[in-house]
Amino acid sequence: MFGAATLLTVHDSLDNAENPDNSGGLDDLYDIGRLARRLGVETATVRVWLSRKVSWLPRPDGRLNGGAVWRATTLEGIEQRRVKGRPGPKPAAQKYAHLDAPMPTAR
Repeated sequence: MFGAATLLTVHDSLDNAENPDNSGGLDDLYDIGRLARRLGVETATVRVWLSRKVSWLPRPDGRLNGGAVWRATTLEGIEQRRVKGRPGPKPAAQKYAHLDAPMPTAR
C-alpha cells in the first residue's frame, strides 16, 4: 500500500496548500483546515458545522488520517450556498428580549 513517506506527503500537501483552487492530484483534496481557510473561519467552526450537519455543507467524500476530506468538485459553489450566521434556531436570549424592556411605572 502506501509507505510512511507517502502519507507524510499527503498530509503536508493538505496542510500547506496555499491556493485553494488548484486542481488535480492531492491538490484536489480539502481537509478541515484548508476548507476553513477557504471560508475564512476557524477549523473548530467547520467541525461544528459537520457535527450539526448543516444542509449547505456536503458530506465528506472520505477520511484521511482520521479527518474528513472533500474533493474540490464536491465543494464547488460552497461560498454561494453557505448560510451566514449561526445555524439552527435563534438563541433564547434574543427570542425573549422584549421581556427585558423596562416596565412602565405607575403614577
